[in-house]
Amino acid sequence: MKMTGTHCRERAAERKGIFMSKLKGAVSIILCIVLIVGIAACGGGTTNSPSAPVQPSSAGSPSSPSEPSAAVSGNKSIIIAEQPENGEYDPAGATAYVYFGLQSYCLEGLVDYDPTGTTIPAAALSWETNEDGTEWTFNLNPDGKWSDGSPVTSADFLNTITRALDPETGSWYVDSLFMIKGAEEAFFGEGSIDDIGVELTDDYTIKFYLDSPYANFLDYVILPVYRPSSVKYATKEDEAWDLDPAKNLGNGPFHLSERVPGQSITFIPNEYYSKKENVHYDTVIYKFMNDDQSKTSAYSTGEIDVFPGAPYYVQDQYAGKPDLDKAEVLVTNYILFNINQAPFDDVRVRQAFALAVDRQGICDILGNSKIPSTTFVASGYKSKVDGRRWADVQDTLLEENVEAAKALLAEAGYPDGAGLPPITYTYPSMSYEADVAQALQAQWKTNLGVDVSLNAMEYEVYVNSRRNGELQLSRHQWTGDYNDPATWLDMYRLGNSQNDVEWSNDEYNALMAQSAGELDPQKREDILKAAERILVTDDTVICPLFITESIYLINPAISGYKPATMGGFDFKTGDIDK
Repeated sequence: MKMTGTHCRERAAERKGIFMSKLKGAVSIILCIVLIVGIAACGGGTTNSPSAPVQPSSAGSPSSPSEPSAAVSGNKSIIIAEQPENGEYDPAGATAYVYFGLQSYCLEGLVDYDPTGTTIPAAALSWETNEDGTEWTFNLNPDGKWSDGSPVTSADFLNTITRALDPETGSWYVDSLFMIKGAEEAFFGEGSIDDIGVELTDDYTIKFYLDSPYANFLDYVILPVYRPSSVKYATKEDEAWDLDPAKNLGNGPFHLSERVPGQSITFIPNEYYSKKENVHYDTVIYKFMNDDQSKTSAYSTGEIDVFPGAPYYVQDQYAGKPDLDKAEVLVTNYILFNINQAPFDDVRVRQAFALAVDRQGICDILGNSKIPSTTFVASGYKSKVDGRRWADVQDTLLEENVEAAKALLAEAGYPDGAGLPPITYTYPSMSYEADVAQALQAQWKTNLGVDVSLNAMEYEVYVNSRRNGELQLSRHQWTGDYNDPATWLDMYRLGNSQNDVEWSNDEYNALMAQSAGELDPQKREDILKAAERILVTDDTVICPLFITESIYLINPAISGYKPATMGGFDFKTGDIDK
């Protein structure tokens, strides 16, 4: 976060190499999506499963389950469809799809969000900071207990941090620790892990010393690497501790009680949780399922109670039924231009392609769960200044203008597309992505006279290729990790490990650094808006397309669930009628 120039580019490449070598076997889960519990994570996938939508057979015909699946076991249980099992269940490690469900139900961080996005106490009852935001002290709840009855202490939080700073762990969120003094140096072997700026004043007090002011540090401590892991079990020596329910303790409302590899995981209430009166389910089960058709059929027969990220066609099937619900998620689907490959090394070409896109036309093809967007920050994000949607706070950053697009292309030396090198748009072979690709292909042909080839890749190969900077023009998607514009905009700072095309703009980098230390909310928001205009409008490194509403099928017997701050629904304090 503080490096510049060539040194930073070298570090970024080194960091990316470390991550990819550690995570290559699980790369299909690296870029994460909004999860069924409404917790957001970094994004590259979609909430729907691979392959284009297939209309369900008669087995998936719409009919509400005649009774909740909980009735089979005679207790209050809900079964939630989830993507196939991937990744780790360690907050310090390679977090992915299912981890975020475990995090929501089983791990309580220092702070949390209320439904409005306001930071509220969680494992920490209170906190304070110095005037410039470089020192933060959190006072833990002394009544906090792990699910085995042992106390949750400051050492458990430090345990996750120190293990994440070990490159062998392969932590995907380690960048978010680099604001702590000495943390980046420790990660790269240039300093000692014993010298990082984390002080355990006592068992229930933890203090962070940051290398510079960070106005939104409270947002960062929402992330996995700031969550606790039991010093008793979560050790480097026992690499599989997180897969063992007896060792993977919870300090939240639930804990992991059973794992059937590749099939399901089960959570049960943490009897030592300080707010256990808010817990109503006896069990919560994640059932791993491969495709939308299977999930649709399983819902109609009562095999599952919740189907998040359902395909758009269920809206017609369940129209007028209480099973159907939708929730906006803080995710932006966009085009990534490889600024290092011709012809997209010319900003005029990038702008021409961006201005020739009809976002509403694409959304019309995909049904009514997609909303056009011209901002990189998810347009549904609520401003910390006045609560308005980002779409109403920020200007329109890219607006379809075919004549301007043609003029820019001609100015770049490619009138009506003549002389352009072969252009290929690459996308993961998942769900609606083929429809998006075909719509873009047609629009660029009609509006610019340019022939664009389409290349569908198996997801793992696609992620590897994009991360390695090999793709010329590609689809990307990012879901907010925390409730702040920086969760999107930090991606394209110089040196950030998510900056796949290694774009660098001095003004952008300076604005992002300035925003981190600006404690006045309005001034900070204005700085971030200016940075976003550089990324999207001036340099057009990316071309936003749309945001998504996640479609849910939910057993009508389930009540009390609520929208989650980062999108989707939060079920953990809900209830179900037996």
